[in-house]
Amino acid sequence: MAVLTRDQIEQTSDAKIIKVPAWGGEVCIRLMTVGDRDSYEVKLLEAQSKAVPVIPDFRSELLARCLCDDKGVLLFPGDEGVAALRRKSVDQIHGLWKAALKHNALTEEEIEKLAGE
Repeated sequence: MAVLTRDQIEQTSDAKIIKVPAWGGEVCIRLMTVGDRDSYEVKLLEAQSKAVPVIPDFRSELLARCLCDDKGVLLFPGDEGVAALRRKSVDQIHGLWKAALKHNALTEEEIEKLAGE
């Protein structure tokens, strides 16, 4: 097996995208990058240390890191993306959120493991 160079690793597409029905079409959900996953997990850990252990806009926060085009480019990045997703209907967003949780291995069990680490 060949040893990869930095350039080869950076050029590798590893987005692992799934398609989920929504809004009369399909929406792409990708695995989060390490940076997106780490920042989301930090928010989870910070929330667990508060009296109300919930991330504000937790659905939109996750989906802003996962909803993408068919090449893996985020559709709703950053705070502006979170704000835009907050304005969408809960029935569509909740279904996409559940799919993103599963695709990114962020089940309750995974979150409990993270809190225990």
